[in-house]
Amino acid sequence: MAFGIPRETAAALRTLGARQGAELHHVLLAVYLVLLHRYSGQTALAVAVPMAGAAGTASETTVAVRSEVLPGVDLDELVARVRADAASARSTPAPAAELLARPGFSYRAAPRIGELPGIRTWFPDAPVTHVLGDLALDFVEGEDGVTGRLLFAEDVFDPATARRAARHYLTLLDAAVEDPRRAVSALRLLTEEEERTIAELNGVRADLPDMTFHQLFERQADRTPDAVAVRSQDGTLTYRELNALANQQADLLRQLGVGPETTVGICMERGRRMVVALLGVLKAGGAYVPLDPRDPAERRDTILTDAQVGVVICTDPATAAGYETVVLDAEWTVLKGRPAHDRATPASAPENAAYLLYTSGSTGKPKGVVVENRQLVGYTRAVIERLGIDGPLSWAMVQPLTVDSSVTALMPPLSTGGEVHLLSREHALDAARMADWMRTHAVDCLKIAPSHLRALQASARFADLLPRRLLVIGGEASDWQWMTALQRSVPHCRVFNHYGPTETTVGVLTLAVAEHLDAQWDTAPIGVPLPNSQAHVVDAEGRPVPFGVAGELLVGGTNLARGYHRRDELTSAAFVPDTLGGPEGGRLYRTGDIVRRLADGSLAFLGRRDDQIKIRGFRVTLGEIEAALTSHEAVRGAVVVVREDTPGDRRVVAYAELSPPRAVSALELERHVRERVSPHMVPQTTLVLDALPLTPHGKVDRSALPVPAAAEGAGPVDLPPQGEVERQVAQAWREVLRTDAVGVDQNFFDVGGHSLLLVELQHRLQAVAGRDIELLDLFQHTSVRTQAAFLSAGGESPAPDTPPKARGAQQNALMKRRQQQLRAKRGRHD
Repeated sequence: MAFGIPRETAAALRTLGARQGAELHHVLLAVYLVLLHRYSGQTALAVAVPMAGAAGTASETTVAVRSEVLPGVDLDELVARVRADAASARSTPAPAAELLARPGFSYRAAPRIGELPGIRTWFPDAPVTHVLGDLALDFVEGEDGVTGRLLFAEDVFDPATARRAARHYLTLLDAAVEDPRRAVSALRLLTEEEERTIAELNGVRADLPDMTFHQLFERQADRTPDAVAVRSQDGTLTYRELNALANQQADLLRQLGVGPETTVGICMERGRRMVVALLGVLKAGGAYVPLDPRDPAERRDTILTDAQVGVVICTDPATAAGYETVVLDAEWTVLKGRPAHDRATPASAPENAAYLLYTSGSTGKPKGVVVENRQLVGYTRAVIERLGIDGPLSWAMVQPLTVDSSVTALMPPLSTGGEVHLLSREHALDAARMADWMRTHAVDCLKIAPSHLRALQASARFADLLPRRLLVIGGEASDWQWMTALQRSVPHCRVFNHYGPTETTVGVLTLAVAEHLDAQWDTAPIGVPLPNSQAHVVDAEGRPVPFGVAGELLVGGTNLARGYHRRDELTSAAFVPDTLGGPEGGRLYRTGDIVRRLADGSLAFLGRRDDQIKIRGFRVTLGEIEAALTSHEAVRGAVVVVREDTPGDRRVVAYAELSPPRAVSALELERHVRERVSPHMVPQTTLVLDALPLTPHGKVDRSALPVPAAAEGAGPVDLPPQGEVERQVAQAWREVLRTDAVGVDQNFFDVGGHSLLLVELQHRLQAVAGRDIELLDLFQHTSVRTQAAFLSAGGESPAPDTPPKARGAQQNALMKRRQQQLRAKRGRHD
C-alpha cells in the first residue's frame, strides 16, 4: 500500500528530529511506534529494523529496536528515546525467530546521480515477496520526496485494513507536526472521514414526547378501545378492558401508599394479570420490580429487601412470604368495585422511576438498575422508528419479565395499537406448541435470544414458529452464518440483531441482517445506534480509536438509566461524564464490552473486559456464582469459568477447593448454589479439586483447570442402561450433554442439563419414539430410566423421579402447571 509524505510535512518532521539530534528516519520510526501503541494498547514495543553494517562494507543486518511508548510522553521525548534505542540495538543482535515475529520498519535514501540535461532518473519499486512479521513500513527518500509503502501479510490483513492503517499513519504525522509536545496518546488518529461517519451515526435524532409510558398507553387506549391488547392462554383483554383493570389496580395501590419513587414487586408468570399489574404500578406512579417465582426464595428476598418493596402483586402469596401482597386471581376479585376510570392527576413525571431490574452482581449481591419513565418512553419510540413499526402489529413475548428484552415485546405494541401474545413457558420451550400458536394467531413479531431460537430449530415445525414480519434476535452473541441463513430462509420477515445492556434501557444498537447478506463475518455485528443514542469506542485512556481497532464501548444519549439503586459507588464508576462531545452534564455508560468498528461504522462485538457474560440471553456474572459457592462452609476457594470445549457449546463450569478435612460432594455444592442463584446461573458442571491450580504468582491458573469430561464430575455414574429403549434414551443424553458419562438414574438437571437442552432432548426422543412428546412430561421424568419407561408405556406416566422438595424451582413450577392442566382435562371429561 503506497503513499507519499508531502514535502512540507517531511521538512517539518526533519526539523522536529533535529531538535533532538535525530534524523528523519528516527521521527518516522517514532510515529510508527505511536501507531502500534495506539492500535494495541501495548507500551513495550519492538520493531525489526535493517541497519547498515560496518563502515566501508555493503553488509546489512536486521536488529530489534525496543522502545517504550508511555501514554504521557510527547513526541519530542519519544524521538530522543527512539534515537538512543536504535543506537543501542546495533550492539544487541536479536534471534532470527524473534525478528520474524516483529513488525518491520525500513528507511533508505536513493542514490543521487545528479542532473543530466534531458534525462530524468527513477528507481522502480522492488517486488515484495515476503516481509518480516505480518506488517512492515518501508520508506524511500528520493529526489521527489519521501514515499512509503505499508507491506502486509495477505492472510492476516485485507487491503481495506492496510489502506486505513496508512491513512492513520499520515494523520499521526500531521498531528505531530501541529503539536509535537502533545502527549502521543492524545495525538489525532481518526481520519476526517471516520470522524464524519461516527458523527452521522451518533447524530440520528427522534422527537420524544414529554410524558410517561402509561400516558402513551392511555392515548392508544382512547384511539383503539375495542382492539385486543393482550392475549394469553387464559383469554384476551381489549385496550378498554386493560385500561380499566389497570386503573382499578392503581387505585388499590395508591391506597396502600404507592406513589412516585416507591417500588412494587410483581411476581407471577406471563399472562394477562402480569400486564394489568405492570400498568397498574405505573399508573399509581410507582416503579415495578419484576421477580421470577422460579427463583430461590433467598434471591427473591434479597431483591425485595434491597429495592425496599412494600407491596408485592402476585398470584401465589407463598412467593412473597413476609411481605404485604395483592393477590390477583383469574376473576380479578381484589379489584372489583374499584373505579375503572383514572380519577387521579398524573401521579408520576418522566423523571420518576418506571422499573428496577436486578442483574447479576460480582459481589454475589444482585444490583438493581433504575430506569425512568423518560428512558422507557425514549427506548420505545426509538425502537419503533428503527424497526419500521408503522401500525398495529402483534408481538409474541417468550421471556420472563425479569429479562429486559421483555420490554421490546410489551411497550411498542401497547403504544401503537398492537397485540401482545403472552406465551407460557411451556409454549415458549415447545416448538410444536409455539408453532401452533404463532400460526393460529398469525403473529407478526418475535424477539428471542439466539440460543433459545437455535434450540427450537431442531424441530420439523421450526418454519411455522417464525413470525410473519419481524424477528429481533438479542441477548448474546450470534453466529453470522446462522443469522444470514435464517434471513434467507424467511425473506418476507426482516431479521435484526439487537444489542444493549440493561443500563442503556434494553437496547442501544441494531443491525438489519438483510442489508449485509454478502458480508463475510464470523460473529454477527451488533450494529449502529438507535435514534437519540451514541456509541463510542475508546482506548484505555478514554480516547476514540479508529475503525478496525478494538476498544471499550461507551454509550451515551437520553436512554441511559438513572443508575444502580442505592449503589452510588457503582453508579459513579459505570456512568461517567461525557467528554466526547455530548451535552453539558451528559453521561456515558461504560459497558465493559470490547468492540471494533467495521468499514461502514457498525460495531462488531469481540468480548468482555471482565467476567460478565450472557448465557441463553441472561446476564451472568461469574463472581456471583463464585460467591454462592464460597458461602458454603466447606469451600475454601472457588473459580467459575465459561468453557467451550466443543465449538458452539458454551457451558458454565465451577471448580471448588475444600477446606480440609471437610468432605462434600459436587452434588451437594450444586444444591447449595441452586438455592441461592437463579436457575440460569447454576453451573452445568461442578468439580471438586484437591487444590485449585496456581500460577507462579499465586493466582488461579485458569489454563490448567481440568476439562470436565476428564475430571471427576458431579457424582458417580450409576448403573448402565439396560434394554434397547434405555440404550436409545441414554445415547440421546450423550449427544445432547456431550458426555459419555450417563447413568440411568442420574437427574438431567444435575448433570449439566437446562431447559433449552431439554428442548433438544425432546426432539431426539420424539425420533426414538416415533411420536410427539410433551415437554412437560420430560420435566416430570428426568432420568434415563423413567424416560425410557415413559416411552415404553406409550405416554402413560409412571411415578416421577423425585419428590417435590428434591426438584429444582424450575421443575416444580412446570410440574405445578402440568397438574393444573391434568385437573382441567379431567374436569372436561367429567
